[in-house]
Amino acid sequence: MIDFNIEFTKGVLFIRLFGSINKFNEIEIKNDIIDVIKSGGIRYLVFNLEDLEIEEEVDLFNECENIIKDNDGQMLICGNYNGNYIDRFNYVEDELSAYKEFSIC
Repeated sequence: MIDFNIEFTKGVLFIRLFGSINKFNEIEIKNDIIDVIKSGGIRYLVFNLEDLEIEEEVDLFNECENIIKDNDGQMLICGNYNGNYIDRFNYVEDELSAYKEFSIC
C-alpha cells in the first residue's frame, strides 16, 4: 500500500511518499503525481522518501525526472530511504536543504 502528500511552497513541489512501493502499486499514484507536475509546469521537485520502503525499481522517479528536465528544472530525493534503486538521483539530507540546492531561498 502506498500513499502520498503534496505541498507546493516557494516554487518547490514536495511529494512525501508513505508505505511501500513496487511496480504494481506505483500505478495507484503515478498518474496523479505526473498530472500535477505537467499541469503545474513544475520546475523544482523533491521526493521525500523518509517513510517509504522501496521493494523494487519503479518507473515513477525516472518519469518525473524526465518531465522536470523538459521543464528546465531539477529533481531531488531526500530522507532515509530503504533500497538502492534510486542512487542515481540527486540527494539532499532534508527538505530544507533542497531550497539551498535550488538556490531559491
